[in-house]
Amino acid sequence: MLFALLFLAGCSQQVPPTPRKMLAIPSALQEIHALNDRAALLNKLRMTGNVNLTLTNHDGGVSSFQVHAVLLVDQNRVPHLLLVGTYLGQDAFEMGMNRHIYWLIDHEHKIAYAGRVAMEDRLPSGVMPLRPQRVLDMLGITPLILTDQSRIAMFNVPHTASYNLLLLRSGGGTLEHISRQITISRYNGQVREVRLYDRTGRVIAYSELSGYRPLDQAFDGVELPTRIVIHYLDARAEMDFHVQHAALSFPGQSKFIFASPSFQGMKVADMDNPANWITAPKAAPAAAK
Repeated sequence: MLFALLFLAGCSQQVPPTPRKMLAIPSALQEIHALNDRAALLNKLRMTGNVNLTLTNHDGGVSSFQVHAVLLVDQNRVPHLLLVGTYLGQDAFEMGMNRHIYWLIDHEHKIAYAGRVAMEDRLPSGVMPLRPQRVLDMLGITPLILTDQSRIAMFNVPHTASYNLLLLRSGGGTLEHISRQITISRYNGQVREVRLYDRTGRVIAYSELSGYRPLDQAFDGVELPTRIVIHYLDARAEMDFHVQHAALSFPGQSKFIFASPSFQGMKVADMDNPANWITAPKAAPAAAK
């Protein structure tokens, strides 16, 4: 009896947890400024960690990599990206873009995909296992640049602690479509998800960003996700990046670091040539539960 009374007394003294306070939803203009300020701070970025990557080739063959990876980004004037995965000191895959071309190399199967940046908008969804520009967009660190053919919409998502920022683009007429959706947490303003859409309104790729923390004192309080999961639906590719270290600089000049690679010994699919626009075989539909 005494034990029961002591137990009840202890329970009555427990303090209920303080509810987390959600931030007020900013205006669209405020959110654009916040995202662009963050993009400017992360203009030059180096991230290292472990990557699980699955690629599906045109013939349906699947390549799976579990490797150490280095991701370099330089968005000064022209976006540059380089992601290299290595295993036991050997390159397993490489993906990148510079001011001239973009590329993806599967060293295991000696297959390379490449095209000119100026022609990248013509490339249909799903014909290349991973496209560097889309990976860059799904990291949530690219600036939002509005033009005469684009505008921003923003709304709260009911029954969630988040709101969505939509980038809308015009197809040249009055019809608009969503090109990108950024989901932002109302607790801390962190980007939690980025979705990319085609002109028909289908989601073609999306990323999940979590585990935010400041990775270095130089980041001045700005946090980065330590878990980046990217699903590229049409091309049946997935990337799971566990970030271990990050820095706001890297040695060397960008023109050398992001130089176009050699495709010697590779079977190269020229993405500027429509004859190479072969869509990866679709996955079988999941069985109903």
